[in-house]
Amino acid sequence: MIESTDTRGDVPSPTHRTDPFITLEFARLRADEDIPFDLYVLNGGQYVLFRKAHLPLTMDDLNAFKARGIVQFYVDGRAKKSLARYMEQELAVRLKDPNLPLDEKSAFLMEASRIIMDDLFTHPESPDTLPRVRALVEHTVGFIATGRQAFRSVIKLCTHDYYTYTHTLHVEVYSVALGMQLGMSQSFLKKLGEGALLHDVGKAKVPPSILTKPGPLTPDEWLVMKQHPEYGLDLLRVHGELDPIVEAAVVGHHERIDGRGYPYGLKSHEVPLPGRIVALADIYDALTTNRSYHAAARSFDALNIIKDHMLGGVDPELFKELVVLLARNDPNW
Repeated sequence: MIESTDTRGDVPSPTHRTDPFITLEFARLRADEDIPFDLYVLNGGQYVLFRKAHLPLTMDDLNAFKARGIVQFYVDGRAKKSLARYMEQELAVRLKDPNLPLDEKSAFLMEASRIIMDDLFTHPESPDTLPRVRALVEHTVGFIATGRQAFRSVIKLCTHDYYTYTHTLHVEVYSVALGMQLGMSQSFLKKLGEGALLHDVGKAKVPPSILTKPGPLTPDEWLVMKQHPEYGLDLLRVHGELDPIVEAAVVGHHERIDGRGYPYGLKSHEVPLPGRIVALADIYDALTTNRSYHAAARSFDALNIIKDHMLGGVDPELFKELVVLLARNDPNW
């Protein structure tokens, strides 16, 4: 019987990344704008400098790359913060652009979110972490709230390989959409999204030898792994008192309604609603993304796995709502 999903990622958490370069789809760049970081291309397995920082790309440059079938640049990981700040500034502009197609807005939102969260997870104790997360959630909630087509456009991008920082984005999307279906207020949705984005932040304090271990964890290693919800609270409380919704999402996303979860072994409605929502979104995304030990399941199949093997651990009413939500909106159903 399947009792739960593995809580580890399949690559090191962003805190422990070893890849020195970050991919950036060049469709995210606009011609003739100031780009505050160097751009590299991959040539023969080597990263080659293409354009120095602050030298704008021309439309001829972009068209030449399109003609050659090249779709992405690379940014030196040491410029991660500069890249993230650029994406934060551009995100507000792109989402408000009436001439930008919906699918392009969705793609920019997801890629910008990936890059921003990668940066934030590197130093979660930084004083600007929560304000930046809140700004990102504001954009996500606002975009999804524009209508069903926006959610459908985003959900198409939530079927990809599992990484800590992309997983958190997917969990935010599913959690917020489920909260909307339940008729939650905008203020609740924003705090729920904040907690969903930060639900795995405690993994930054888990040794990489445990996070990236290819085989099963030992009992002692599991004891450490199971502390990551509380580690998350420790990291976030350095910023001051946490909102109760955020706190419930972070610490409650591995609790089970049958009492067999962690860290506190809460039962039924002892598990606060934000924790129950994020827990379900967490499990669903883990099943529908590619992992080292299983291929991504289709939505319908993932829901059947939850129904057949995990329903004792998740809120059955929330599960019914998730089924309805995905049946109406998921193109991979």
